Amino acid sequence: MLADQVLHPQAPNRRSQIRQCLLRKRPHARNLLMRVVQLPFEAEGTHPVLDAIALLRGLYRRHAYLLPDGVSIRLGRAWREAIDGYDRLKAMVAFEWATLFALRVALRNGTIFVRHSFSFRSQTDMLITTEDWKLKRNHLYGHLGLPQDANEFLAPVLAHLDQRLKLLDEAVTHGEVRADTAIHLDPLTAQPADLEADRLRRAIYEAHPPGQLPEIILEVDSATRFSWTLLGREPRSRTELLMTYSAVLAHGTSLSAAEISRMVPEVSPAAIRQMMKRLEDERMLRRAADAVLEFMHEHPIAAHWGRADLASSDMMSLETTRAVWQARADPRRRTASIGIYTHVLDRWGVFYDQPIVLNERQAGAAIEGVVRQSATKDIALIAVDTHGYTDFAMGVARALGFDLCPRLSHLRDRRIHVPRNYEVPAQLSAITDRDVKLDRIVDVWDEFVRIVASIRSGKCTAVDALTRFGSAARGQAVYDGGVQIGRLFRSIFLIDYFTNTAFRSELQHVLNRGEAVHNVQRAIHSGRIPIELARRQESLEAVSSALTLLSNILMAWNTTHMQSALENMEAARGQPLETEQLRRIAPTHLDGINLRGTFNFPVARYAKRILPSLRSDLTHLPTSRQA
Repeated sequence: MLADQVLHPQAPNRRSQIRQCLLRKRPHARNLLMRVVQLPFEAEGTHPVLDAIALLRGLYRRHAYLLPDGVSIRLGRAWREAIDGYDRLKAMVAFEWATLFALRVALRNGTIFVRHSFSFRSQTDMLITTEDWKLKRNHLYGHLGLPQDANEFLAPVLAHLDQRLKLLDEAVTHGEVRADTAIHLDPLTAQPADLEADRLRRAIYEAHPPGQLPEIILEVDSATRFSWTLLGREPRSRTELLMTYSAVLAHGTSLSAAEISRMVPEVSPAAIRQMMKRLEDERMLRRAADAVLEFMHEHPIAAHWGRADLASSDMMSLETTRAVWQARADPRRRTASIGIYTHVLDRWGVFYDQPIVLNERQAGAAIEGVVRQSATKDIALIAVDTHGYTDFAMGVARALGFDLCPRLSHLRDRRIHVPRNYEVPAQLSAITDRDVKLDRIVDVWDEFVRIVASIRSGKCTAVDALTRFGSAARGQAVYDGGVQIGRLFRSIFLIDYFTNTAFRSELQHVLNRGEAVHNVQRAIHSGRIPIELARRQESLEAVSSALTLLSNILMAWNTTHMQSALENMEAARGQPLETEQLRRIAPTHLDGINLRGTFNFPVARYAKRILPSLRSDLTHLPTSRQA
């Protein structure tokens, strides 16, 4: 056996190679831990990471570089061999890295916390307190529309699953779906070219007037008065109005105040910076974006674009500097970037946005946007990609009243999960896992609903909750039970996805609309988020919301002129146009719209609506001043 290990050594895997690389970086972990161990970490009970921190604190105080023999603190099997090895210097480095990795997991799942921190608070502080839960339990169950008995909740779900399994069995029998060890789907066929829709699209776009960004902003502001929303009142002067527009442009494009001042010569850089600080309250920017979205959907043409209860959510990355602590490497562009997560309606328009960290699961952000948005009525379906999904999140979303619909890229995620001893058609056995433990759902049902109620009531965000109960929470009863719930709903969704081509096409369609909106946002956002905007969460949220506001302004302006062109065409023809043709014409048209250059705002032309108190003064200004 020893000879086999020497003559035929097993090649180390990637994780082992990374650990060996970290062991050679001795100062890195120590320099970080010497500061980290001074923080007042706490836990609800005993925790091995707290024991490791206490040990390291004493060793650092004595300037020790060797790990004492007989350390029995268990921080995972991966580092155990190096910690127990003969080389005590190497053992010390391994113990430090093991402590850092274990601390990261413990902070994420909330088993270790810092009492004064909001981001790293305990699970007890994050959720509705035990006393409040006992007092308001009946009301909160009723508000969510959930039964207090888990079996009462599971009965219709299992009946629905059984019905869908029969439907999938019929689809496999008729050859509509191929199944071996996984489900295989043929690619969706491209929609046939519609020459009439293409001619209609060209006719509508040709009727568009040329668009200059200053006039677009003023025209939409005259219809919605979003500048009043941003300031909380009517602008006191033309200069203050231009300062507001300039601040929105500075946030939304990430150009500096000096660069925006050269584009809007009437406003100084100092004035723009002052207004940018005033507009950093993302709630005002979001309300302004919602007002523009509502105006956009008031046009009859918007009803032809899609469903009002269907939306998609996805992330786009915006480049920043490497010095920003939230920045991560974009895997495509390989630049330091920050993610902007947007929710787009099937009827177009962004109804929620938030900055996020790249390369992390986005399920919490997807749920948060649906729960917190106030721009539209309740969303029934939210389409996401693989990064926007987890089994636990699917259970949480369903408990909150909507369905998370992921476009899964891996075949291993396309398996059907059913309870143990569940009857499954014979030809579906190879793609079915009988691993759903209903007893675990029953055991944690009350605690699971408590988490959902905490999200709904705003006690915690969905991002925080899904971080606490993500992969770092494996082994916790409530996480394991929530995963069982999510697997049931994932199975039902997948069967619909496999057997209903129209449903699958609809989800792909709304995801494509999100990508089209990202193209509009990339056309607007021309700069790189500077460090002064990316360093603080408030300014970063202002960047995200200002970009959403500008995107909605462009789409609302396009919608207005599309509606006007459509009405003229229908009046000339004497009959309405087909809905399916209008569905293919998007308000994301950018040809003929100038987003750069020196901006002249013709405020006097729109003063009746935007500046009614100053209208007479602006009317008597010289022509050069009105331009």
